[in-house]
Order: sequence, then C-alpha cells, then structure tokens
Amino acid sequence: MISKTKQYVCVIGGANIDLQGSSDNALLLNDSNPGEISMSSGGVGRNIAENIARLSIPTKIFSYVGSDAMGNFLIESTQKANVDTSYINRHPSLPTSQYLSVLDDNNDMLVSISDMRIINEMSVDDIKSHGSTLNQSSVIVIDTNVPIDVIEYVTEEFSHIPLFLDTVSIAKSSKIIHLIGKFHTVKPNRLESELITGIKITDESSMLKAAKNLFDRGCKQIFITLGEDGVFYFDGKNFGKYTQEKIDVVSANGAGDAFVAGMVYGFLKLSCIQETVKYASTAALIALKSKNTISNELSVENIEHLLKEDKK
Repeated sequence: MISKTKQYVCVIGGANIDLQGSSDNALLLNDSNPGEISMSSGGVGRNIAENIARLSIPTKIFSYVGSDAMGNFLIESTQKANVDTSYINRHPSLPTSQYLSVLDDNNDMLVSISDMRIINEMSVDDIKSHGSTLNQSSVIVIDTNVPIDVIEYVTEEFSHIPLFLDTVSIAKSSKIIHLIGKFHTVKPNRLESELITGIKITDESSMLKAAKNLFDRGCKQIFITLGEDGVFYFDGKNFGKYTQEKIDVVSANGAGDAFVAGMVYGFLKLSCIQETVKYASTAALIALKSKNTISNELSVENIEHLLKEDKK
C-alpha cells in the first residue's frame, strides 16, 4: 500500500471500438447466424483505465484515435467514464481502431478480427512530451499493443515508478520477454507464462517454478490467471492459488481488464497480495456477469459487498 498526496494512475495502451456478435441459437460455422451485434468503447488500455476510474482512482489514458466519428465517440465515452483523455492523440488519416469478436455458445470469444494499425503511430516523442505527468503517477500500466520502442523507453525512463503489464495475448507477449523483469506486477495467463519463462505448467509446483522465474528476473508481484481454475499468485514470500465459486458466465470479454484494475487498486489501497488477489478476482467476477465489456456494476462498494458475502 502506498500513499501520495495527489495519487493518480497513467495507462498507456490501445483504445478502439468493440463490435461484438452473438448468435440467438447454436452457432453454425460457414453460415449466416441470426443474433445480436453490439458496439461499445473498448481497447485493452482504455478498458483498464475506465475500470480503474470506476474504483475511484484518478486515471489518465495515453492512446491514439482517428480524426473520425469513431474517435469522437471513444473520447466522449471515455470522458464520461471520468478518465482524463487529455493525452489521447488524434491521427489525421488513419481510422480509429476497431475490434470485432464473435462469441461461441458459452459466450466466450470464438474468433476476433482487429484493425489496430493506429496504435503503431504512438512514438517515444509522444511519451517524452508528457514526461512530467508520467513521472508523478503512482502506477503506470502498459498493454503490449503499444509499440516495442515505446515500451522499452517507458521501462527505462520510469523504472522508479511501479510498472504494471497486461500481456494481452501470446503473440504480443513474445515481444516483451527481454523486458519482463522491468515490470513490478505482471498478469500472464498459463500459456503466456510458459512462453515467457520457458517452463511447462502442469500443476501448482510448476506454477510456482514459473512465478519464481519471473520474480528472479525482477517482477515483484506475479498473477498467473487460469480461467475458471482461478489465479496463482506469488510475491517472493507469499504464494497460492485463489479460486471462487463457479458462476454462469455471461461474457468473458473484459474480465482480464477488470482484474488488472483490481491489481492496481490492491497495490495502492490494500496491504498484501492475498487481499489483492481476492479483490482483483472479485472485480473480474463482476465483469463475467455482464454482457458489456465493462460492467456498470463495477465499484468499490460492490466488490467489498461481495467479499463480505464470501466470508459468510
């Protein structure tokens, strides 16, 4: 738990329009499926930023959008979520990023297509121009959609600030393997952990071995997410696997973003990793119950209520 007079979090990452499709009936491949298509503001970085703001922590987002209607929509919706959008750049010609996902019969993502070209326009100079703002933040969160030269610069220039990493995907995790030890807190899933550490995870013993590998390389808090099997956590001293009761999942999209927000909250407000993993997992649980990528039910009050209920 840390304390600063003016505590805020900076998130560097993607912002895009989420288009999500779900079928009314059992999904038929290679065919047209009647169903619903929804549109909302999204992007790993942007979603994390809104989730953190929903936990009453002042948050600033560093990202790129196009000079188009979609970009206007993203900025306006992010402002309404009480996230500072002053550091979002607008590209004059490239379109705002879009992420299209199709859900399977269990409401998990079956396949997705993303147009994220615009985030590659983020440059080291963009970050340098806001160095004083970043330098005063309590935590900096980065997602691996960001160009590697930007990630490398942030890990060098702001190494004195706790850096949190969202690995995003197996493919994108590969580019930060050499940097992993520069992050204070990481949240890889099982497959991403195997890629980064080179350790095959088959049981809790191998999970601990992988977590120790990350700790020995410099990470201070490691959370290996295991889907419905919970989360394995390690901070160099305390370790274990935390699981919650099984629920009917409405949508798994956005659960990881909520978990990251819970990690940030735990680091800033709570006293130990055991409390943090419970808090972050409960934030993710609320997201799993929501049709939307970001749940309107996510709040400090609702998380604390669920945690109290869990103790009964």
